[in-house]
Amino acid sequence: MKKIYAEGYKEFKKKYFKDNKKLFDELAEGQKPHTMVITCSDSRVNPALILNSKPGELFIARNIGNVVPPYEVTKGATQSAIEYAVNVLKIPNLVVLGHSSCGACAHLYHEKTEEEKNIELDHVEQWLTLMYPAKHEAILESLNTKEKNIFEITEKNNIRLSLQRLMTYPYIVKALEEGGLELHGWWYNIKKGELEIYDYKTKNFIPA
Repeated sequence: MKKIYAEGYKEFKKKYFKDNKKLFDELAEGQKPHTMVITCSDSRVNPALILNSKPGELFIARNIGNVVPPYEVTKGATQSAIEYAVNVLKIPNLVVLGHSSCGACAHLYHEKTEEEKNIELDHVEQWLTLMYPAKHEAILESLNTKEKNIFEITEKNNIRLSLQRLMTYPYIVKALEEGGLELHGWWYNIKKGELEIYDYKTKNFIPA
């Protein structure tokens, strides 16, 4: 572990930090990101890399399955991050970023082996219940479109579901009505390195 972080940190200080010293001087005074990204905890998904963004540009909240929970006043790390981004940072863009090969979506269809039954995943299982509506819609859709990948359908349904849930947040509705915020849904194909954007008119994902 020491080798991993020591070499990475050394490279960061020697090159990136040195070449961008003015930027870090400005960031030390505060942040003003232009976009909030709610994405998955998956190590293969790096919003800043995908968008070629600099530090200070993206306000990122991660959780398993890039889930937006229903609005609740009193609890939730993801809800708190959204609230801060919209009400304090006044971000003009909010993106729900899902991805291919999502383990959370695949887990919804997975039957545990005897060995896996001994692994404690109580919090994960409870969290993933928030994604059930996306799974149920995917099952119905796949009945009529056998050639489609049910996992990809679930991943994209989950993005739509999160966008719908954002509309249960009163301050988000207000920001949308006042024209100070836009909501976006993106699906990232890891293997191809491609983004698909949710189109509200067609209700489909189209290539970026």
